[in-house]
Amino acid sequence: LFDVVGTVIHENETAYPDLREKQAYITKVIRTEEENFARTIDGGMKIYQELLSAHKEKGESVFSGADAFKLYDTYGFPIDLTAEMAEEEGMQVDREGFDQMMEEQRVRARKAREALGDLGWAGIEFGSEMPATEFVGYEQDKTSAKVLAIVVDGELRDEIVAGAEATVVLDQTTFYAEMGGQVADHGTITGGGTFQVRDVQKNKGGKFLHVGVLENGVLKVGDSVETAIDTERRKAVRRAHSATHLLDAALKKVLGDHVHQAGSLVEPDRLRFDFTHFSAMTAEELKKVEELVNQEIQAGLDVVTQEMSLDEAKKTGAMALFGEKYGEKVRVVKMGDFSTELCGGTHVANTGAVHAFKILSEAGIAAGVRRIE
Repeated sequence: LFDVVGTVIHENETAYPDLREKQAYITKVIRTEEENFARTIDGGMKIYQELLSAHKEKGESVFSGADAFKLYDTYGFPIDLTAEMAEEEGMQVDREGFDQMMEEQRVRARKAREALGDLGWAGIEFGSEMPATEFVGYEQDKTSAKVLAIVVDGELRDEIVAGAEATVVLDQTTFYAEMGGQVADHGTITGGGTFQVRDVQKNKGGKFLHVGVLENGVLKVGDSVETAIDTERRKAVRRAHSATHLLDAALKKVLGDHVHQAGSLVEPDRLRFDFTHFSAMTAEELKKVEELVNQEIQAGLDVVTQEMSLDEAKKTGAMALFGEKYGEKVRVVKMGDFSTELCGGTHVANTGAVHAFKILSEAGIAAGVRRIE
């Protein structure tokens, strides 16, 4: 299949110029996937032969749906492949049994998603007349705000009393909502009572959903309140987020330009970074990356953030994530000449504030994707 990449890109690059830019990477991903799949099939063939022999020993002419599902679920065998191989042996696959097990798996997955809830707003429609929350947390740790909505157990409420767990929507906030791998701020919303914020999510309408519990007093829609984030926690998150940018740039320098971010988690003074690479990093490569990051921390690079159009940002060399949707204006975070990235997160003012960086582990998490903690 990887031989077809050139033709596909040639036919589609006018609409998707990213394809030509990333041709070598796309080809390598597909080739690696093919090779891995071939290895998986090889491993699964042994299991298939064992299952087939067991059916034959019992004198059965039907290959069970449960066994076909096991081959699909564990070894990635498409059902058509199993059916074709079984047919060559004069057996039929129990498709009904297979389909039933597939449906049971879908139901389990759906229930698991429902158990996670809907990020604190449970599908509540706030109405188009309610404005998006304005985030003022880049410049401020505290601000005055107004309560626009309160949600308890998926229903809109006019007020809550002490002990109630709820989701609160404000007209503006200093709380960073979990985005781009960076965890949400914690802190308090204070008015007629004290609301402890333990998570913040942002819905599709741009409302920031402050999730937590009212410790005392009463909180009502329309109340004037004060927001105050946990500043020490925010500082620790900033250190980890700026270190993530330095790590990304260091990996590209040590491993090559094929390295792209494939996910991240930024917590107080701790980070997890997923990236595209096709083999385990050597001890020497890990040491080089770690030394490079610490070198740039010690260099005390100023961290400069600017807002500009996406086209202007690309001209600065800022790294955009393929497949991400960006607005008309983007934030570009620049750390000296070492790192330039599009990022909506919070950062230190100078890399020296990160203090020190240590790699704890590096491992593979998927085909062609590695993870550093």
